[in-house]
Amino acid sequence: MSTFAIDDRRLVRPALLAFVGIAKAWSLTEAEQSAILGQPMSAVLAALNEDGVSELRPDTLERVSYVLGIYRALHTIFPNQQQADRWFSRPNTAVPFEGAPALALLCSGRAADLAAVRQYLEAQGLENTDDRA
Repeated sequence: MSTFAIDDRRLVRPALLAFVGIAKAWSLTEAEQSAILGQPMSAVLAALNEDGVSELRPDTLERVSYVLGIYRALHTIFPNQQQADRWFSRPNTAVPFEGAPALALLCSGRAADLAAVRQYLEAQGLENTDDRA
């Protein structure tokens, strides 16, 4: 039996397809993708099949949601797509990253770290918006 509610089942395929597209834009390895989603990519790709939802961990859609928010925030902050897509692979001295690239935090395997990156970026986007007003 699936860990997703029936309403969530219809979100699985589009959410996973969006994640795969972002992972491609970010040039993420399979290991990095697995770490971000907290499970092997083979299970995630199996879920793209109609009956593969039971292969997913309960927090997979939450993790994908964080990635979508991170992607959106980066493209809000940086007008250049390449700059936005490469930001997370550069060293960062901001508090949550402690000199490491954001990718290290994204690949920690903890959903809370994905949330922290998303929150950081959304705050940066708000600051940039306030500066333009």
